[in-house]
Amino acid sequence: MLRAVGTGLILCGGLLARQTLTEPVRRAQRTRLALAAALEAMEAEVRLLLTPMPTLLRRAAEKVAFFGDVLSALSSAAGPREAWRMASDALPLSSEERELLAALGERTGGDEEHACAALTLTASRLRRRYDEIESSRRQTEKLTTSLCVSASLLLAILLL
Repeated sequence: MLRAVGTGLILCGGLLARQTLTEPVRRAQRTRLALAAALEAMEAEVRLLLTPMPTLLRRAAEKVAFFGDVLSALSSAAGPREAWRMASDALPLSSEERELLAALGERTGGDEEHACAALTLTASRLRRRYDEIESSRRQTEKLTTSLCVSASLLLAILLL
């Protein structure tokens, strides 16, 4: 009985290790997808309704906390580039993606066409990166699962 409980605990440890290894990628993917959708919605509102950026940020903050962070940084007298940079530094994304989001601070302050182009470019790059990672994520997760379970079973066999 004690061996079965020990084996079960070792397997649970292996599955917990798997979860720990795969969750950061999943969190980054969820972030990319949410940001891309919000940026696309912002672009549509700028193009169709000429909605000002503070209003867009408030609406987007209801869905994605990142935009609330941008608004908070803007209200603390930071410039647009610094506000977007401070908010993007907290995201679980690559440094290239964070830099891309930080650059939106100065690129969305111009005319409608310039702002729409910047929003569209950023959203499409985030979507492209999402698709690239998503195509290999399932295979990587399967491999991680098999390695963690195999290592757990090997440890259980060696200890028993």
